[in-house]
Amino acid sequence: MRGVRALLLGVLLAGLAGCATVEVRETRVVTGQVTDQSGKPVAGSPVLVVGRSLLLKPMQWQYQERDRKEARTATGADGRYRLEFTPADLGNNFFLFFFDVSGFDGVKYRKPEPLEITDLLRRDRGIAVNQVLQFHPSWPEVERQIGFYGPASERARILRKHGLPDKRDRAAGAEGETEAWWYPAAGVMYTFKEDTLIRTHTFQPLPTGAPAPKP
Repeated sequence: MRGVRALLLGVLLAGLAGCATVEVRETRVVTGQVTDQSGKPVAGSPVLVVGRSLLLKPMQWQYQERDRKEARTATGADGRYRLEFTPADLGNNFFLFFFDVSGFDGVKYRKPEPLEITDLLRRDRGIAVNQVLQFHPSWPEVERQIGFYGPASERARILRKHGLPDKRDRAAGAEGETEAWWYPAAGVMYTFKEDTLIRTHTFQPLPTGAPAPKP
């Protein structure tokens, strides 16, 4: 029984060790290029190294996150990026992100998974990581509708900002026939009369799939 417990403890500790931590006080440089799946460079897209400060709690058999900092940049016209930083200034466990809450074109592209680069930063002063962004499944339809309504139209502007609406409602009233586009996750509803945007209604953002509130 003791042998089994020792084996389990060893496996657990090995798993904890797999959550790599490192203290690097020398400068590191991360470079690369971001392209889309057609091979074209993606300009102005965010790139972040996020450093977590992890503290091992042996009695609890887990790591505790104490702090989180980041170094960021954006891709140039050729899709290339360069980040120079001192890892120890950010933390001891590191992930490379090719998206952010702002600046990332989430209508056109799917968010890629973050990459752990802790061991790479431990070994190398300079590392190169390229990223290919995959088109969002709804992008072809968004692009088609933008072409249908006209790239300079209000509908095209909204499609480019939010993507396809979760719900479209048509109604007849004093203003004539109107159409409402609902985006619950963004907390906004747009009402159109023919090609004109006549009303914007905002509300508390809701989880995807939740029923839209009444305006």
